Amino acid sequence: MPKLMATQHPDSTIVFTPQDEVKEAIEDVIPLERGGRGCDEKMVDYEGKATPYSQIRAIIEEARYHDIVPGEDFLITPRVPNPRLEDKDKHLLAITAAVTANMYSQMYFNTNAVQFIVLPMSASTIELAEVQRRILKVERLVAEEFSLRREEWIRLIPLFETSESHMHIDEIIEGLRIAFIKEIGLFEKEFRVFVGKSDSAIHGGHITSSIGIKMAILKMWRWQQNTMFKSYPIVGMGKPPMRGHMAEWVRNEWVEAWKGYFTATVQSALRFNTDRKDYVATVMTIANNAGKVPDLSLLDEEQRLISMAWKASEVYVQRLDRLVDAIQFMSKLVLGTRARLDTYKRKAKTGKEMPRAIKFCASMYSMGLGPSLVGASVIEDFAKGDAYNLEVLMKFLTLLKKDWGFDLAYSNLDVFKKYVDEKTFEMIKKDIDTIKEYFGDLPSPKTPDEKYMNKLKELREKIEAAEISRAKALVVELAEMRGFLG
Repeated sequence: MPKLMATQHPDSTIVFTPQDEVKEAIEDVIPLERGGRGCDEKMVDYEGKATPYSQIRAIIEEARYHDIVPGEDFLITPRVPNPRLEDKDKHLLAITAAVTANMYSQMYFNTNAVQFIVLPMSASTIELAEVQRRILKVERLVAEEFSLRREEWIRLIPLFETSESHMHIDEIIEGLRIAFIKEIGLFEKEFRVFVGKSDSAIHGGHITSSIGIKMAILKMWRWQQNTMFKSYPIVGMGKPPMRGHMAEWVRNEWVEAWKGYFTATVQSALRFNTDRKDYVATVMTIANNAGKVPDLSLLDEEQRLISMAWKASEVYVQRLDRLVDAIQFMSKLVLGTRARLDTYKRKAKTGKEMPRAIKFCASMYSMGLGPSLVGASVIEDFAKGDAYNLEVLMKFLTLLKKDWGFDLAYSNLDVFKKYVDEKTFEMIKKDIDTIKEYFGDLPSPKTPDEKYMNKLKELREKIEAAEISRAKALVVELAEMRGFLG
């Protein structure tokens, strides 16, 4: 299975046009020893993006000039729009682009470059069976009309992006296996299952989403140990703690915290806002630790952890409801680095429209608050309920203290209080004070200098003076100093 999946997330400070993305893809999959980025899978993203349908074919054709073979040296794995959330024609056209691209892969290399398709925001087993059937239908049509060879069908990868689905992942996979048999007569023995940190974090908070992702990885391993089938977890994470903290400064801790993954997403900020030496060390560490068996005894405290997760989500959502207006305002200053569609929106649990995860995080840092801190005072409730709760939580989420340490270092409450009302500020201050009360001054794996804090203050001043162009530039400058946009 591929270990490193390069993606097109707009979390770096580098701007890409759809035309740039073909060259980018080739550089992503050229081996490290040849000066490339060493990934063995490239996600071409159609979810909420204005990606040309010809992009997959263009990558295949460009590969001819670089001594790399799609389908052997690397895979191209498109993420197609979910027809429940985006236009149905975009969904069908993206599937068709993926299937027809294999005609060119077979023509030039005698391989299938596209062997998997990702469906984002997967919700039900019936929905997934319908999409897999749709892929098979398109493959049959292209095979009949244009001589596509069908040695193997393109398999669907469900991408689950809610903590609820993460915590029940084993039941969902088993249900999906049965739905494939009943609905389309497809007997699958192996499943690649994708779990995403960002959306679950934005909607339920950092603690809840972290518990959910960890539980999903463990439950997928337990499911395969209890059955004759195989699962290969893919984790989707970015550099900020809220989005998974897959960063060069905690690479060794990261592979231990999320042990059990088979594939990890290598998002844009890790590729383009990281020094080459650190990048190489990070992706090699991630690849070398892929597929290691996690400690399944951690699931012994499953019910305790689930109870803490939902309590943490409740506290986080209370805070989010008060922060959302400020986040929406700040998100308008955040650079868009990929050709995204403005029509594709997400809503918070409170019902209010929210920016997507990267702009959400960028907005929070630009206001002077690390987003993983929001709602963290819930640990006081955990400790009061049972002193053992915090011990269980910290054993389960081994990276949590460093997540908070990083975000504490990049927070400035003197700046943040200028963006929110007094009650909201006091709630956030309590979150930070509670962390310090229980864990002291947590060290940060990376520390900003005084220049960073001065730019945070300048950004607020430029907003107050309505100097918007300078404010937008400062948001990017702060991102470059952090090592990620959001």
